[in-house]
Amino acid sequence: MDMSAFEQIASALTVKAICGPLGPDVQEWTSLWQLEACLDPAEDPNLDPWNNPSRVVDSDGSVLGILWFHNYAGVNDEDATVAEVMDLIKPSQVLTSATTILDAIELFGTTGNDYFFIIHINEVVGVLYFESIFHPLGRLAILALALEIESQALKLCQSEKNRERCWLSISDNRKSLAIELFKKRMGRAPEQASFSDMSVLIECTQLADKGTMLWKEQLIPKVATRAEVLGFFKKLNKIRDRCAHPGEDGLALLSRDALPQFINASQLMRRSLQEAMQMHGVGSRRGLPEATLAELSDGETRKT
Repeated sequence: MDMSAFEQIASALTVKAICGPLGPDVQEWTSLWQLEACLDPAEDPNLDPWNNPSRVVDSDGSVLGILWFHNYAGVNDEDATVAEVMDLIKPSQVLTSATTILDAIELFGTTGNDYFFIIHINEVVGVLYFESIFHPLGRLAILALALEIESQALKLCQSEKNRERCWLSISDNRKSLAIELFKKRMGRAPEQASFSDMSVLIECTQLADKGTMLWKEQLIPKVATRAEVLGFFKKLNKIRDRCAHPGEDGLALLSRDALPQFINASQLMRRSLQEAMQMHGVGSRRGLPEATLAELSDGETRKT
């Protein structure tokens, strides 16, 4: 089966793209008093010894451990070598460079690690912090998941046997907002007796409205309460907007505990929607009348 756009994006966005760089390698026999010359910040002012540790290597270049600033800061014995104060790399601290960003989010939630070392072809190439997830490419992975769910919800609500019931299930106030958006996009008032216009009206509703439609019309298995389903779509809407809009790079979308829970809930919702689409016979474009397909192909309608 062909991969969805989300699956292609999610599999392509890996931790190697967002991990932080390492400082310069340090030989194991280097004494602490020699470190100043080895780790001269003038060589690369962007490297921070607190966050960009160095690999400790032997004469063959094999990595023996990791040297952090806290390993040698304040140590009185300047004759001590870095091999004596370095940290060893534990297996639980290692991720392969092919690990997807979404998988890394889950691992931060389940392991409690403050960071992971990234291994590429048996070589430590970087360090990944939870904050690294909010790099623009990390946000893109989360945005792709949010847009996939929104697209699935839209197709399910727009399908031929569901669209009328879905449209009627939301409040008059929410309908009015969708109608106003329809007028701006289409340059005319909708004909609510038209199945084509009704599909476009559903497209003009907010993401939270689509959650209401799915719940009220029982289009997905009731694995959660109404408050949980609507709360999820409200949070999804907020996360989607924050991922899509610039100006917040580096700021956490959710806390370290909450983000993995949200990703897991999103993956569960995505699978539930996939099952519902199969059950209702909804494909990528099935269930939409020819008139709507023509409008969509002309680019006259766009996702809310």
